[in-house]
Amino acid sequence: MDMDLIKPSFQTRPYRGSEVIRIKDRWQSFQYLKHGARPVDLYVDSNDNLIMIFRKDETKELYEKWRRYELE
Repeated sequence: MDMDLIKPSFQTRPYRGSEVIRIKDRWQSFQYLKHGARPVDLYVDSNDNLIMIFRKDETKELYEKWRRYELE
């Protein structure tokens, strides 16, 4: 068994930490969801922030639009 793999809390597909991004910004997470991205995991951090985890390879275009303030 690969010790790098993380078992998500609500899906059955494990992922590596290097394959994902963790988003704390609720508006950014909402926009990703609105545009079809699906989180692979989520958790609440020690400051009570909801952290959504997305695969980098599936959200690269959304990230580029987000950086250019084009994601609406």
